[in-house]
Amino acid sequence: MISRRNFERTYQSIGLCILITFSACKITSDDLNTWKGTVKGPGKIVAVLLTEKYDVALRTEAAMALIKMERQDVDGIAELQRAMQGLDEESRNQIIAGMLPELEKIMRGPADSKSRDLDSGPSAVEIRAKDASFLLVTFADQKSREKLTRAIINWYVVDFQGRNLTGNYSAEQIVRALGAPAATILTEALSAKLTQQTTIKIAELVSQLGTDAAKEKAGIALIKIENEMESEGFLQWLRDEISKQMVESKEKPDSSVVDKAAELNRHKFIVDGAIPAMKYLASQKAVADRLIEIASNASSEARIVERRVCALQALEGSATKEHLEKLLSLALSAETPVAVRDYAFDRVGDIRSPEAIPPMWPLVQDAKNQRLRWRAGELVLAIGEQNILEQFFSALPSGREVTYEPEELEGYAVRMSQMNPLPVDVARAQLSSPYWWNRVIALNFFERRGTKDDVARLKKLLKDDTKVQGKGWKAEDTVGKVAERTLEALQERLK
Repeated sequence: MISRRNFERTYQSIGLCILITFSACKITSDDLNTWKGTVKGPGKIVAVLLTEKYDVALRTEAAMALIKMERQDVDGIAELQRAMQGLDEESRNQIIAGMLPELEKIMRGPADSKSRDLDSGPSAVEIRAKDASFLLVTFADQKSREKLTRAIINWYVVDFQGRNLTGNYSAEQIVRALGAPAATILTEALSAKLTQQTTIKIAELVSQLGTDAAKEKAGIALIKIENEMESEGFLQWLRDEISKQMVESKEKPDSSVVDKAAELNRHKFIVDGAIPAMKYLASQKAVADRLIEIASNASSEARIVERRVCALQALEGSATKEHLEKLLSLALSAETPVAVRDYAFDRVGDIRSPEAIPPMWPLVQDAKNQRLRWRAGELVLAIGEQNILEQFFSALPSGREVTYEPEELEGYAVRMSQMNPLPVDVARAQLSSPYWWNRVIALNFFERRGTKDDVARLKKLLKDDTKVQGKGWKAEDTVGKVAERTLEALQERLK
């Protein structure tokens, strides 16, 4: 940190002249305004800011003059930062406290909301006020720091997406630097009419930086937002906005076109904003319960199905045993749309409860629905691991008409290769199974986890001419051919 003495030395080249001038006449606001545009003016302004004989009000004006100064040759914010380092703590606190009302006013923008054009972005002085406020946080006392933090975050909330990268510091950079207090304020900014990107980014930052109380508050806010988006009032707001845009584009609003556009936009607000934002706060019980509720909507209408899928995606890693029954109901019901069913299986797998295994066995034993058998089989292996391997191999359906795709058998082998400890003895036993699919699973397992001690065992299957059956196999494929490919891959890996 630069000492006050060093600052005095920095400005000593102009100090004598300034002191003579200052002693000859009283310095006023008009002088500060004039100096903003002169060659030596910035140095004079800094000298006023650093000189204790001037009252706090004038020194505060000098600090604000550096922020308002429109110069290409001098960085007023950098000058302000250096000057702040040279002030004693008492003066610094008084000056920052005096700057706050005007900084807040500048960052709020024009009082007349109609004169604010978000498309053109904030004014240059607003941006400088934001950057300066962020720098001042480092020097401010607790009370001023809280006010500065609130003003800065509220400035971003007006147009988070448009302002994110504006100025010397991005919104995310500032929020991460300010930490939990900024994240807490962000929860107050959540509303249904924010852009989808803004809603998601706020939820992400709160989840990473916020206190438990802030996360809970944000989670409740997101639920209210999603509910509001489903309301007629929100739909009417969208109609009004779309009609306004059409008028501005010199188009005549057509009620049917407006209605369709409003419905589509509402859907996008939900699936691209509210629900993805919930993912970051799905560890909150209320949020997780709401996601389950959305996923459980029985409608098969395309947009509702997309919301159901989106809700289950957002629940990733946050489902609990309390949700198991409803997730199993979705996963096992033939009435559940395929996409919803897939993600329901995923969430059941996240919970990893042994209670999920018994309902899965009928699917594992299904000779006709290969897709569901594969899904249930991998899930059973992931949850039950070594304890259910014997039952698993016995449960796989047999018969002349039963087929297995190579990807299905490989999927089972991958699950086995992820177990700890590795089920080597079980896999070795399956190499001599009477069922070709069990032998292939074992071969796929040893391709990934085999050692040189297994090479001789695999060679015994090279002459196995049992035909493999299912989509995806080559016409000439046999268990022996699979063993041949397995040996090549294993030996290459062992090198």
